[in-house]
Amino acid sequence: MRPLAGHRSRTVVCMQALKAAAMSRGSAFRPAISNHLKNTFCSPQFARAFARVLLIPCFFCDASNNQKSGRYTDMRRISVLLVALILTGQSGVHSQVSGKLLNGSNDAAATLSSRDESAAIDEVRTLLRDQAELLQTQQRQLERQQAEIDELRRQVAPHKRESISIAEQEQGAASDAAMLRSASMTFSRPVHAPDAASAVNALAGQSGKGTESGDTPLSIHFGKARLTPGGWVDFTAYYRSTDVGSGLGTSFATIPYSNTVLGGLSETRFTAQGSRLSLRTDETFGSVKVFGYAEADFNGFLPANGYVSTNSDSLRLRVYFTDLKRGRWELLAGQSWSMLTPNRVGVSPFLSEIYNTLHLDSNYQVGLTYARQTQIRTVYHFTDNLALGLSAENPQQFSGGAVTFPALFNSTQSDLGSTSGIGGGTATPNVHPDLVAKLSLDAPVGGRSWHLETAGLLTAVGILTPASITKSASAKDIREGGGISAAANIEVAKNLHVIATGFWSDGGGRYIGGIGPAFVVAQPGATTSPFSTRMIHSGSMIAGTEWRASSKNVIALTYSGAYFARSFSIDPSTGALVGYGFPGSTNSSNRALQEGTLATQTRLWSRPGYGSVQVVTQSSYISRSPWYLAPGSPKDAHTFAGYANLRYVLP
Repeated sequence: MRPLAGHRSRTVVCMQALKAAAMSRGSAFRPAISNHLKNTFCSPQFARAFARVLLIPCFFCDASNNQKSGRYTDMRRISVLLVALILTGQSGVHSQVSGKLLNGSNDAAATLSSRDESAAIDEVRTLLRDQAELLQTQQRQLERQQAEIDELRRQVAPHKRESISIAEQEQGAASDAAMLRSASMTFSRPVHAPDAASAVNALAGQSGKGTESGDTPLSIHFGKARLTPGGWVDFTAYYRSTDVGSGLGTSFATIPYSNTVLGGLSETRFTAQGSRLSLRTDETFGSVKVFGYAEADFNGFLPANGYVSTNSDSLRLRVYFTDLKRGRWELLAGQSWSMLTPNRVGVSPFLSEIYNTLHLDSNYQVGLTYARQTQIRTVYHFTDNLALGLSAENPQQFSGGAVTFPALFNSTQSDLGSTSGIGGGTATPNVHPDLVAKLSLDAPVGGRSWHLETAGLLTAVGILTPASITKSASAKDIREGGGISAAANIEVAKNLHVIATGFWSDGGGRYIGGIGPAFVVAQPGATTSPFSTRMIHSGSMIAGTEWRASSKNVIALTYSGAYFARSFSIDPSTGALVGYGFPGSTNSSNRALQEGTLATQTRLWSRPGYGSVQVVTQSSYISRSPWYLAPGSPKDAHTFAGYANLRYVLP
């Protein structure tokens, strides 16, 4: 609606009066303005006429039309100011103007009753309240329209990342969410650039970089810092054809043989352990961008009676770190995914940009190289597509429960796994932090995303032979081990990715999911000879595809394997063989493990600001072959594992 042309002359008079009032100062205000108000502001009826002529056309202009509403923005402000001047100064101005009019006019004709004045003021106030309510209604309509536009954009462009921020995390706006009106805490909608490097990603993930979740969560602002909550609520049902008994995560290295009691029985369970909570903090200090991220699930310590009357799954810390970025440099400190873990994009610590499969099994896939451990890393970004990182990470001397040590060796010098009750945790000594370096390249080829990377590992083991054994001075043996990995994530067709990873090491077994040893100990010669360490050669590989069949469906097919070499010697104290994989060793001394998996993720429902509901499935066949088989034993142990999950992803 446009102001009527006949009202413009009155508006000009009002503007002239305002200008005269602004030029006058202090006590000179009213004498200066009185001359201009003589024929205009001398009566309250003018307030009613003024509201009808100027206020109503300005407030009723179409708020959804930016051009029209912008045209009257200044006019509305002037109108409100003039009404305020009238209401506050009307009494004084009226008395001065009417005093001058008494010289040549009838007093009764120039004066209004107090009843008329009160009615005029009430009418103006009522009009202002009506216009404020109208503006609020129009604002709510605009917010709903914006939410509908955002939803249409996601439907029109399904090839863009819609849903991973696990979040995800860390792509959209929840414009119809509630606003917490407070001077110190408000809600807002973070906007993050979509990740164009990978069109195939999990439908749920942590709220990390903002690309982890298509259902962008609300952020809570405390001052200039932004807190972004995230996570999901899980119901998972799983079945295994043998009773592995390891909970949500499959213990690949100890799958029971079919000729055992547990190998002849199956297991079916329900759990909410996979539920996850996350919180990310964003802040900027000058040119430094600061990210803080914490994530936890319920796969922690399980009491012995955890499945008797109450399922008391414990909260467990997954990652907790601070990431600083300035220019081309990036620094991370805290607990995060090892830099040896394959990436989907760059050298990133966020879940949506890390490749750990799309599986429900909390031990992921046989052959995946990964760790979540405390570290400090620095990354230099040569370009937006090329980065080099170096990380110093928490070490651990690991042998596992399948290794046999010489009788005189103090086995607390190695982590033997949780089942042994010996060593482990901070009781295990170490030489220096593990060092990992990674070079990453993201290069679009033919309009499709390519990710290539290579990484190197340096790890050490140190043991001590005390003087009580050598009968002279104590002896220390320190060995350096290492490994190298390579990975590729290539979009061979639209929304179809081929993924391959490979890892070979000398002493890096614990990075293959901890399913094999990093070293063994030998005592060559006599019983007084010092002990020596021997690194175990180990390797793994993954080959798979991920296909986003539609905007709501992802299908992944994965095959993988892991290999551990054997190393053994004769114990001079007993004359028996010791080490790993020797003839007569336990059937948990695995030579090779393999897994084939089909996984699907389907989004049933989603809405910005409300989250999403998803169904995730996994079907896996897993087998392991030991170095030694007792006569009459099956050649390998195998199991079928099936998972079905209903997940609500937090907004």
